[in-house]
Amino acid sequence: MKMRCFFNLVRGDEVIPDPVGIEVEDIMQAHAQALRAVEEMREEIGDDIANWEDWRLEVVDSGGRAMFSIELT
Repeated sequence: MKMRCFFNLVRGDEVIPDPVGIEVEDIMQAHAQALRAVEEMREEIGDDIANWEDWRLEVVDSGGRAMFSIELT
């Protein structure tokens, strides 16, 4: 059964929500997609990565419960 997960950018109390999310088969697929998203962000950010210090990609389920997170820096 597929599930929808959302990739929110979080730093402390600051949240940039993912309003759309993606459908995945399981948490392993969600983790693989999150790793790809972080890698793409790092490539796009380039030398400005220091500006993203303390930010993380927090993956939540459709109920808003945190599944896992990945540091951006």
